[in-house]
Amino acid sequence: MTLPSFRTLKRHISVATVLAERGRLDRLRPRGDRLVGPCPIHHGDNPRAFVATGSLWHCFTRCGGGDVIELVRRLTAWDYPRIALYLTTLAAPLPAAPLAARSPPPTLPPFRPFTRPLVLDAHAPQLHHKGITAATARRFEAGLYHGPGFLAGCLGVRLHGRLGPPLGYAGRRLDPEHAARYGKWKLPPRLPKTTLLYNFHRLTQPLTQPLVVVECPWAVMRLAQLAIPAVALLGTQLSPQQQRLLLPAPRLILMLDGDTPGRLATARLADCLASTTSVQPIFLPNDLDPDDLSDRQLRHLLRPFLF
Repeated sequence: MTLPSFRTLKRHISVATVLAERGRLDRLRPRGDRLVGPCPIHHGDNPRAFVATGSLWHCFTRCGGGDVIELVRRLTAWDYPRIALYLTTLAAPLPAAPLAARSPPPTLPPFRPFTRPLVLDAHAPQLHHKGITAATARRFEAGLYHGPGFLAGCLGVRLHGRLGPPLGYAGRRLDPEHAARYGKWKLPPRLPKTTLLYNFHRLTQPLTQPLVVVECPWAVMRLAQLAIPAVALLGTQLSPQQQRLLLPAPRLILMLDGDTPGRLATARLADCLASTTSVQPIFLPNDLDPDDLSDRQLRHLLRPFLF
């Protein structure tokens, strides 16, 4: 299969198209023919740091700039052949090729679960620092990965489908430079993230207790040590499929991170959910995550809504 050239792809795919497909457009705002807002690459807070026009972008605070090809590379760390295939799937329809050169439209391979368990170090100091015991880490199949491959240099945590089958592992990057450049979390390619809630498969069904919604697995584990049921969005976005999973809960407590993206997402999700279920937002102190708080602080915050 012959893919279009990068020159052709850049003429037909905008930065906005890529960011929308990857769920990173919500914090950017149109200003004439430009998009302006916090940088979606390093997840900054400066509302004027990132500017995009057509297939070009620039981050004034950290990332520099480039075209839509470089944007995909920064967001995914993919090689160029895979970037070309990905952009081709976003570019339909491109100008028609001569009949002799036409071929079926390219498709990315479907998501394939990784079901084999990996050996993770449950005594990782990073987990101890977050107040997560080795017993909890083993229960959630989390810990430091010492081998090569996808999880190299990461804290790993096993992911499951909503009914329980293992899907693979998420990796929390430990190298600050890699985390700033590519994002804190590494997820399996083509993971159907919008259909999943981390830890949902461990909840008692039907849902009869208030449920805490957080951003990341570490907060779920900390709350599990307090016998408080919780699920994680693996980010700040809530898809319609995830919302349907949450609807049966008698009450939802939103406790996202205390940084600017977490606070904005808390307000946005509270408005979104208020029409369909009972929802209680909790705004954490500035730049603190749930797993940064002590057990006493967590109980104090949640007691009015759970106990």
